[in-house]
Amino acid sequence: MRINNRKISGDTIVEVLLAIAITSVVLAGAYVAVDRSMKANRSAQERSEAVKVAEAQIERLKYLNFSSSSADIYQNGPFCITSTLAVRLITDVSSDSDDPVGCRSSGRYVASITRDASTGTHQIRVLWENVTGSSTVTAYPGFDEIKMYYRIYQ
Repeated sequence: MRINNRKISGDTIVEVLLAIAITSVVLAGAYVAVDRSMKANRSAQERSEAVKVAEAQIERLKYLNFSSSSADIYQNGPFCITSTLAVRLITDVSSDSDDPVGCRSSGRYVASITRDASTGTHQIRVLWENVTGSSTVTAYPGFDEIKMYYRIYQ
């Protein structure tokens, strides 16, 4: 089309739709990459905090072992040590809750200690509901865990 001896050209609707489609694909890819990166960072942060909770249980266990009779510490079955250095026996209360039992730290992490009397090895287990919703613990869907082992020589 010519107006005043000038040619007017513009983008067709197909070209505009194609440009929008390409931009949408690029933005969707960027969103997925950022989302994965944020989940990976959060997962690493959760694991780091869980390690700190487990280390705190080990430090409390060491303190109680050296400051009192070890018979006072060891219970029959899993136990945990609260922030006030009280040994708490973990009893599996039968309920409808799918939450793990143990000492809760900051409302998110659940710690428990079990002792193998024959070797003197303690297993410190920390469970938490992870950010991705995937599960590494078969008994608790959506939860992740770490296990640390500590041995006290008598």
